[in-house]
Amino acid sequence: MVRETLLSAEFTCRILGRPRLNVVEFTRLILCASLMTPSPHDAVCPEKRLLVCCARTRMLPPMADEIRALVAGPLDWNFALSAAAENSIGLLLGRQICACAEDLVAPAQLARLKNVIRGGVVRSMALTAELIRVVDALQARGVQAIPYKGPILSAQAYGDVALREFEDLDIVLGQRDMAKANDILAGLGLRPKYPWNLSQEGAKSPVPGEYQYSDDSRRLFVELHTEATLRHFPAPPDLDELAGRLQSVNLGGQQLRTFGPEDMLPILCVHGSKDFWARISWIADVSEFVQSQPRLDWDRVFRNTQLRGTQRMLYLGLALAAGVLGTPLPAAVASRMESDAVAMSLARQIERAHLSHDWPKMSAAWRFRYRRKMLSNTLNGWRYAVRLTLVPADDDYWGSVRLPHRLAPLYVALRPFRLLRKYGVRG
Repeated sequence: MVRETLLSAEFTCRILGRPRLNVVEFTRLILCASLMTPSPHDAVCPEKRLLVCCARTRMLPPMADEIRALVAGPLDWNFALSAAAENSIGLLLGRQICACAEDLVAPAQLARLKNVIRGGVVRSMALTAELIRVVDALQARGVQAIPYKGPILSAQAYGDVALREFEDLDIVLGQRDMAKANDILAGLGLRPKYPWNLSQEGAKSPVPGEYQYSDDSRRLFVELHTEATLRHFPAPPDLDELAGRLQSVNLGGQQLRTFGPEDMLPILCVHGSKDFWARISWIADVSEFVQSQPRLDWDRVFRNTQLRGTQRMLYLGLALAAGVLGTPLPAAVASRMESDAVAMSLARQIERAHLSHDWPKMSAAWRFRYRRKMLSNTLNGWRYAVRLTLVPADDDYWGSVRLPHRLAPLYVALRPFRLLRKYGVRG
């Protein structure tokens, strides 16, 4: 608990740009923390701390020294590599350890790290080529395809597609183009996970489609997103408006158009918030993106998020980037973010979870409260949480209960019970 208190204090100092604690403040915190009941869950896991230290492309000397100290100490390498894979930062882990502490790693473990790097680079290159092929095919047929995350984000934020791990390709397009896009992807050998979505029955269903395609022989997965399926936005995004601010990104010598930086940053924060920021890589995405965009128009970013109801998701993403990875933020941005006490509290909880050995179980009730807090307006937050709890997804339709089409509205009543069974009431 003492360590947790000091981490929270240091977290706040970093965000506010204030100097480190002086002796008096340090002593006061120690005395206060000593009165709290310690818990084994408060301990910082060295393997997870190592992941956090390595989840960056810009390495300052103090962080390199900490990596060396962690590698020199006792480490469970099996757990470290497993956690790196779960958090999608195996490439960064391998590269930073090889750069900062290769001489301290046993030959067997070093070989494993280098295998992770080689495998990740090959996979990233292959998926980058596939993205170019898929986008070219869609655009050749007049479909406005906007790739994001994946290789695009790797080049845009990390400066190298071989520094960020990704397992699928994400492309945004208008719902009006889905039927044509489905035919194009079929021609490329990709099969839909839920073929019913584009059938006559699927078009009338209240269940929103998740347009997932795969080619199992090549381990290729493509997700097509439309304004109808981006359900974790408080309101459906206006894709035509966003398309007016697209930016070109060089990918393997080819220019692909993606969202402008003032739109991409909030989109990344919505994506991380959607999945409770459960991967360190999603925090690293925000950190690397902010640092790669020195001319970011923060006024436009805040204006866009305020209009779309995603401001707290932005604050949460920035607070995690600053608190977990020490991302420098402009003073005015840090001040606005720090003024949202709910976002700061959530960020501290998630930071503690990432530094603990095991990610805590998130019950259905906790998930509902988290969703409710994602919007700063209380009434809108309740509406948002209730909608995500009640509006069915494809997992509901394809789950253990299959209802006739005429009874499809009953999925609204069945979905909360499926969530309770899956996640439990307490956690």
